[in-house]
Amino acid sequence: MKVNDDGEDEEDETFGWMADKILPGVKTKRPELEKFDEKITSLTKIKNEINEMKTSVDIGWLRVNATPLIKELQNTVSEWIDTHTSFLLDNTVIEIQNILLFIKEVSDGIKVLPQSAETKKDKELLMRVMTHLRDVKMIRQRTLEEIDPMKQTIMLLKKHQLKMNEDFLVKLENSKTALIEVS
Repeated sequence: MKVNDDGEDEEDETFGWMADKILPGVKTKRPELEKFDEKITSLTKIKNEINEMKTSVDIGWLRVNATPLIKELQNTVSEWIDTHTSFLLDNTVIEIQNILLFIKEVSDGIKVLPQSAETKKDKELLMRVMTHLRDVKMIRQRTLEEIDPMKQTIMLLKKHQLKMNEDFLVKLENSKTALIEVS
């Protein structure tokens, strides 16, 4: 554990910077992907078992139509599968968007460099540029470490045949490259 000059844990401080810049709207308290995989697999198995049920059964002289019950069970199980997959997808999409917004903010913020630090405007511009440089330094490594878990999440969603409008693996790689370039 590294301790800074103020006696604070540097990793906690780095996470704080990252949380402010990359994690707004992202649920950071989440179970392991293996647990999501197990649950989604289990729910899919239940859904398949429900699909194989007979829609009508003869009990003596009585014919029971189970179609409404089967449809309701299918809907309920599908909602739970959607809840799990949506949580993973939404979190990952928000995190990717936050990384891209951060990269844009930094890129735009360091485009214009002050010519000197003589005027108040130049000093303010210099402070903004230095703030962006500090932000990148503070969260770069921790953000790059989050890229692989996000890839694993996307691969898990693809494994469970979740239809995604965009190729998030490409978007994630592009954001990783852009973060490295901007830093």
